[in-house]
Amino acid sequence: MMAWTEIIMMALLLLLGYIYLGYPMLLCLLARFFPTPHRFDDGYLPTVTLVISAYNEAAVIGAKLENSLALDYPPEKLSILVVSDCSNDGTDAEVLRFAEQGVKLLRAKERRGKTSALNTALAGVESEMVVFSDANAIYDAMAIRRLVRHFADPSIGYVVGCARYVEETVSAAGGSEGTYWDLEVMLKRWESAFSSVVGGDGAIYAIRRSLYDPLREEDINDFVNPLQIVAKGYRGIFDEEAWCTEHPAGEFHKEFSRKVRIVNRSFSGFLRVPQAANPLVTGTFAWQLVSHKVLRWLSPYFICLFFALLLLDLLLHPGSLTGEVLLTLTVVGAILSMLGALLNRFWRLPLPLLLPYYFVLVNAASALGVFYRLMGRTIVTWSTVREGERAPAPAPLLPRLTFFCAAGLLVVTASGLALDEEYLGAAAILLMLLLVHTFVGYQLLLLPLSRFSGREPARDESYTPTVTLLVVAYNEAKVIERKIQNSLELQYPGDRLRILVASDGSQDGTDEIVSRYLDQGVELISFPVNRGKISALNDAMRMVDSEIVVLSDANVYYMPSAVRKLVRNFADPGVGAVSGKVVLLNDTLSYSAAEKSYYSIEHLIQELEGRLGALIGADGAMYAIRRKLFTPPSPDTILDDLVIAMDIARQGHLVLHEKEALGFEENLLEIVGEFRRKVRIIAGGYQCLLRGMVTPRLSQPLLMFCFVSHKLLRWVSGYLLLALVAVLVQIQLRHASSSFALVLAVLLAALVLALLVQFFPRLKSVKIASLCHYFYMLMAASLLGGYRGVTGRQKVTWRGGVA
Repeated sequence: MMAWTEIIMMALLLLLGYIYLGYPMLLCLLARFFPTPHRFDDGYLPTVTLVISAYNEAAVIGAKLENSLALDYPPEKLSILVVSDCSNDGTDAEVLRFAEQGVKLLRAKERRGKTSALNTALAGVESEMVVFSDANAIYDAMAIRRLVRHFADPSIGYVVGCARYVEETVSAAGGSEGTYWDLEVMLKRWESAFSSVVGGDGAIYAIRRSLYDPLREEDINDFVNPLQIVAKGYRGIFDEEAWCTEHPAGEFHKEFSRKVRIVNRSFSGFLRVPQAANPLVTGTFAWQLVSHKVLRWLSPYFICLFFALLLLDLLLHPGSLTGEVLLTLTVVGAILSMLGALLNRFWRLPLPLLLPYYFVLVNAASALGVFYRLMGRTIVTWSTVREGERAPAPAPLLPRLTFFCAAGLLVVTASGLALDEEYLGAAAILLMLLLVHTFVGYQLLLLPLSRFSGREPARDESYTPTVTLLVVAYNEAKVIERKIQNSLELQYPGDRLRILVASDGSQDGTDEIVSRYLDQGVELISFPVNRGKISALNDAMRMVDSEIVVLSDANVYYMPSAVRKLVRNFADPGVGAVSGKVVLLNDTLSYSAAEKSYYSIEHLIQELEGRLGALIGADGAMYAIRRKLFTPPSPDTILDDLVIAMDIARQGHLVLHEKEALGFEENLLEIVGEFRRKVRIIAGGYQCLLRGMVTPRLSQPLLMFCFVSHKLLRWVSGYLLLALVAVLVQIQLRHASSSFALVLAVLLAALVLALLVQFFPRLKSVKIASLCHYFYMLMAASLLGGYRGVTGRQKVTWRGGVA
């Protein structure tokens, strides 16, 4: 009798087989034996407007317009309209050179994306037909004639042409894209013959003007508009003879960025026109839509589920021949895709080696595009990438993390294979102890350590040195007035408290708001150019001569006694820095319960470390330092609060935590925003490590222990978890162990819960599920943050935090 894991795996294999093989084969048979003919007339010549979408297309728009003017179509029936989405590279000037030849230019008032620009353009189009085109698509002379001939049949609502990829220089990505596109052309041909082609092609497709409905800005016009047309009862036809040529992106990472955008917007469009997937409304087209697009977009998630079940099946049924064969094929595929990823930049590899990589890349793009949409993000604007140009950095979340993790997992697995069986158990136990120490054991050790080894500072409530409250701000108009009013209410002698706002090139009215409070003693330093927080902080500190400086974020509001509570600790000359307690107000967030649990532990750790005088870092939203101990950080420093506080600790001064100095910050970041914040913090930690800015001295063993336990192990926790899973799998494959199997089962169950919460957010109300989701979010942030920190790819951003 087959195990339940094997049954689900077989179902997933059948589903994946249907997506990539079954659907094309079935569609081919249906198109051959049950075609749906339509009427077309080569002499049918309606009025046509050729609409060319452009954003920064100066390099190609001239050739495109020359090609358009040379098309074999009656000039009196063909209008050429270029829609510029606020191009700033000379595209508009290039188009105006063709004005005398009848070419029209419509420039959007502001850049709001291609679809918004097309809505504006179509509002003024009165021709019977509209042909949509990209600026780099060069048409065959007969292309428009061949497109519009199908509209002689009143049942036809749109016609899609064939884009052929032509490379100026041979590249691996172009070859793979060409192969992928050849398969797509076959599907379009069969879909058109049987029912309707699914979707359009932004490079070349035509519609009846009367069937265009204004779209939302987030819609992808060549997918949503065809869905709307089919839902109205019309057909869509593919004409391979109406062709144009395009140049592919030329490099895999450029092609990846394009596919992420397409999938993201297409999936969003599908969700907006659900009636297109209703067979009662669109008939067999609904089956085509789900099979060709929706299931393919979701296939990476099916693949991930299959792999998870395969590993689980191997653990539950060690020695299974089927499982081992499938695992071997999986590993071979992973190795081939990784080789393609690593080597394609240096050599032109044979297509069989590149196709696995391209398959992984396409699925990663689908996964990321769908993920972004499920998280509420739709990519509206676009940037053109041409062959040979430098592309913007590709979306890093999935492809880079996937390959980075896969490489790490393979290395760790190989290491496990190299270990003798007797050492595997010891390695697993060591890894488990490190993870348990990181998240549970460390604070338990701190409790007795802080009680017997702590040093109570000589606090003095009457100690009132001169203090500067320094707020470095960039475009904080929404919160800065409330922050100033809050600062003016602080219970500290007015003649000894200076409130200073350093505006780092703000352009949203921040400076004007601060200026209204100058007569109340608030000071403003306005830097004309935005250079980054650290540069502004360093320059502002040169203008500060008070004994103590309190550094604060603009969106954090202090209790009236906060500054006095911070400052009283400096009566002890051994104290160099004091961090306050900032409470996050997050009741409106979906993951608030998990975050409160995390930060309650974090605040406990800070309090216990503070008793030891060995607080690791400070809370950038509220901390005070002795001015004379400040050393300017490098302008590209990511974690200024960690670097400044640890520099003071390395000088031999105490860094304390003052739990009675309270501040409040409203956290409005949903889980994706919180994930990005954690990634930035961890990347900043790696930056500090690589530069040697925060590592305690060997003469500071207590500080070193706290640093390793609180920060270092947490930063690498994702890699520790990966290593643990790899070793546990090795143990089960070599000799099943019920104890280690239980640990692995718990980890996998928690992962399944986390994934369920990700895709079904309502489950966050279940606390255990929410905690699992938050834990794996931290692990993913550790992996991606480590990668960005090591490679230097993390941008210096403004957001502070704790990790």
